[in-house]
Amino acid sequence: MVWGIVLTANEPTALVECNVRWHLATGASAVFVFLDDPDDRAGTRLAAIPGCTVQRCDDAYWQARRPNHGRPASQMRRQVINANRAQNQCGLDWLFHIDADEFIWQDGDLQAELAAHDDPRTELNLPVLERMFPEGDQVSLFDGPFRATSDLQTNETEAAFGPFERFMKRGQYSHGAGKSGVRVGVGLRLGVHNATRTGSEGRQRRAAKRVSSAARLLHFDGLTPLHWAAKFLRYLQNPETVQSAILQPHRAAQIAWMQERCTDVQSMRNAHRTMFAATAQRQSQLEQFGLLETIAFDPACVLGADCPDLSVDAFDAELLHRNPGLKSLLADI
Repeated sequence: MVWGIVLTANEPTALVECNVRWHLATGASAVFVFLDDPDDRAGTRLAAIPGCTVQRCDDAYWQARRPNHGRPASQMRRQVINANRAQNQCGLDWLFHIDADEFIWQDGDLQAELAAHDDPRTELNLPVLERMFPEGDQVSLFDGPFRATSDLQTNETEAAFGPFERFMKRGQYSHGAGKSGVRVGVGLRLGVHNATRTGSEGRQRRAAKRVSSAARLLHFDGLTPLHWAAKFLRYLQNPETVQSAILQPHRAAQIAWMQERCTDVQSMRNAHRTMFAATAQRQSQLEQFGLLETIAFDPACVLGADCPDLSVDAFDAELLHRNPGLKSLLADI
C-alpha cells in the first residue's frame, strides 16, 4: 500500500521541512504541501525535496477553486479544500491529512495495517499524543514528554490534570480527535480531523472509524512559548464569526486565561510555563492514570545531514521574521 500526507502550512521553514522529510523517511511515498501564504519563502526549498509537491495558494488558485467567493476566511475551510484537492490528484492508495506541527509515529508496521484494512469506506484514525513542555530550559523544538488522549470520568479529571482540566478536551489542550487517513478515490472526503461520506439523502455524514494500532500522531501544540503566543494572537485576529467557528470552548478559555496574565513577553512565558510545563507533580498524576508517554522523538537521528536547524533560537528568529508585527502585538498584550 502506497501512502502519503497532505498539509496546509504557514509556519517557519525548519518545521515544515522537518515534517516533510520525516514522513518521506519513515514510509510516505508523497507529501503534498499547500502554502497558505503564496509568498512563503519555504516553497523553493520544499519543492527541491524529491517526493514533495508544493502548491502556493495564491489568488489564482482560490479563484479557480471558488470563482464566486475566493479564499475562505476560515483556515479550517482552506485546509479541507486543499486536502481533498490533493486526494483528487494523487496516485496513492492512502492519504493522511495532518498539520505541520503533527508527526506520524509508527509503533508497528503502518503499511501492513493499511494493506489489511478490509473496509475502504472506513477511515483509519491516528490517536493523538500531545507534547508537554520540559520544566527546565527547552533545547530542541521537540523536547518534552507526551500526554495521551483520555476519556476519564468527571471525578477523575482533576486528579489527572490538576486545575487546568477545565481548559482541556479529552485530556488535551488542543484536540483529542487525532487525525485520519482515507483510502483514496472511494468516496470519503477528508476533514480537519475525521472523514465524511455522502449519505443516501445527499448530505455529508461522518464516516465509520477504525483506530490505528500501528501508528499514533505526535502533536506539538506550539513548538516554543513564542510560537504558542503567535498562534493565539493569530486566532484573535480572525473575524469574530470565524473565531466562533474554529475555537472550541476549551481553546477559547485557554486564550482568555493567557490574555489576563500576559502584559509583556516575560509574563507570557511565565503564563505558558504555568499551563504547559511537565512538572514532576503533573507527570506523577498522569502516570497514575497511564497517560504519560516518553517517546524519544528526535528527527535528527532519522534525517541526519538533511535535518534542518531545530534549535529554539533559530525557530523563534524565523517566527519573528515571518511575523514582523508579532513583537509589537506581544508588547501590547
